[in-house]
Amino acid sequence: MNTKNRSIDDAGETVTAMLDSGFAAAIPSEFRGSDLGVLRRTPGFEAVLEDLNVRTLEEVDPGYLSLLKSVLASGENRSRNLRAHAGERERFLRIDAYPIRDTEGAVSGVAVVATDNASAARREKTVLRNLELERSRFDDYPVGTTDEDWTGARRVLERLKRDGHTDIPAYVRANPEILVDLADGARIVDLNEAAVKTYNAPDKRTLIEHFNQAPDLSSYNPETGLSDIFVELLTRFFAGETKVVVEGWDTTFDGRDVYLRTSTSIMPGFEESWGWVLQTVEDITDRKEIEDQLRKAQERYELAVEGARDGLWDWNLAGNEFFASAQMCRTVGWGEESRTMPGRSADSYIHPEHRRAARRAMMRKLREGADSFSLEYRIEDRDGEPVWVSNHFRVVRDAAGRVARMAGSVTEVTARKKHEDELRAAKEQAELANRAKSEFLANMSHELRTPLNAILGFSQTIASEMFGALSNDRYKEYAGDINSSAVHLLELINDILDMAKIEANEFIVSDDLFDAISAVDRCVRFMSERAARKQIEIAVSIDAKRLAVEADQRMFRQILLNLLSNAVKFTDEGGKVWVEGGEIVDGHLEFRVGDTGIGMAPEDIEVALTPFGQVGKGRLVAQEGSGLGLSIVSRLIELHQGSLSINSEIGKGTLVTLRFPESRLRQI
Repeated sequence: MNTKNRSIDDAGETVTAMLDSGFAAAIPSEFRGSDLGVLRRTPGFEAVLEDLNVRTLEEVDPGYLSLLKSVLASGENRSRNLRAHAGERERFLRIDAYPIRDTEGAVSGVAVVATDNASAARREKTVLRNLELERSRFDDYPVGTTDEDWTGARRVLERLKRDGHTDIPAYVRANPEILVDLADGARIVDLNEAAVKTYNAPDKRTLIEHFNQAPDLSSYNPETGLSDIFVELLTRFFAGETKVVVEGWDTTFDGRDVYLRTSTSIMPGFEESWGWVLQTVEDITDRKEIEDQLRKAQERYELAVEGARDGLWDWNLAGNEFFASAQMCRTVGWGEESRTMPGRSADSYIHPEHRRAARRAMMRKLREGADSFSLEYRIEDRDGEPVWVSNHFRVVRDAAGRVARMAGSVTEVTARKKHEDELRAAKEQAELANRAKSEFLANMSHELRTPLNAILGFSQTIASEMFGALSNDRYKEYAGDINSSAVHLLELINDILDMAKIEANEFIVSDDLFDAISAVDRCVRFMSERAARKQIEIAVSIDAKRLAVEADQRMFRQILLNLLSNAVKFTDEGGKVWVEGGEIVDGHLEFRVGDTGIGMAPEDIEVALTPFGQVGKGRLVAQEGSGLGLSIVSRLIELHQGSLSINSEIGKGTLVTLRFPESRLRQI
């Protein structure tokens, strides 16, 4: 504003006239930049300053300087009340500031009249109380409050409107230099201590100067800067609003980011010209952070629910109100948006064939006192195909134990139900095939045993030359081979039949009480002839003389015979086979069968336990047999609630450990 540099020496007569009606006056003689420069004071005004023991009224109240600047910017009269201390006395001054105009009508100075309200208070005591109350309300208000003069900014906007610029924010973004005029025309006159604390400013004067300085256009960002909020306030007041509340981030004097809630109101009586504005500033950073945390938590929750494809529902039984989330509505065919409906409609999406059963199941769970449970049922078909859901319930009860609310989630499980149906059908087909296989094996085994028994009988008769000597010794040798082959074939048939019975669950375990030591000795004697042919010694290392065991005696002997048979079969001539154990180890009755045979690799053990699995082909030698021995032993030990483990190493031998429950050992 170039009028700030004009001399006002010719205004002395006007001021002298003002002194006759007021207490004192002062005139700014010249203005340099944004400062008021040197003050020309009358003797009366000097007397006031001397009485207050101050150099200027700025030391009494920082708002005094802003008051003068406001008059210069607006060209209108301004008044305010100051409270000052002169020694132990309290003084109340009324400051009236008037613009001084030159011969061309431009504002070239300010005349100030200071009136001692204390003298008037002696004539009317209520004036002092009112002034004190008015000032204390402003100073003591707990929320930061500023007293501002926006007259100059209003005039800038009026000028822009006259020039045809109706979209003020757009004009400011395109011409940010206009912010200098707008900011210069909106001056803070005064503020309270709460505002100083909000911004952590050193004092009032520093904060007022900070707010009244021109914006830095080099770093101004109209999209994010606080000046954009300032322009919004101006625009809304210009449009006729009288109160505007905005929230945004700002920075304190110590560099801390704070989130502020600003309420700006036009002072009563200034609605037409909105020249005087009262603004409150509240630090709500803590609330903002809590809101942000809640919002992020809600976003994470919604994202998790959406990702899990679960639909949520909430049934308030007291209010008979049922809420379904958008995902649930999509799942059950209620549309794309969430909805609230009467509680009686809560199960309308269930297929009619399942609705009554679902209701009965839910009521049964509630009567049983369950706080959480799940139900699966069919809902309305989609594209002609059945749709299934799993509904997970959470129950809330009142103090009397009555159900007050239920909430939960609905998940579509159509794919799983379809897969389960396919597995069930496949299982049924497999069971039918397995039953047919078992029946076939049983029938075939029976049909094969009849001719085998004849072969065994006749071959033994021929080999023993029961009806006379054979003409050639080779016939006798052939008869022996026929007999041994028939025995081997009979063993294979018996193994196959046993496995078929096990798979068909036709093996019934009988609890016989017998001496396990005698059973072991009998099995060893049975295998001793076969072991002797390979010069293999079978040793028994069991300390107990008698061991009463409650188990199926036939199965027990079959387990040992199978293990001893394998040990002899896979042990080279001159090797060793042994049976040991008979003691309690870690709560189990253990028996161990070992050998010094060809052994197995760790990866071959699982193959050996598989029905018809044979180890050794292509590595050493394929021994004759069905490949059912170990698998039968494993199944038989399981029927006794026991377990089997194998430790083996190629070229060093195998150790098979049998573990029966300790409860099967009896004291006699």
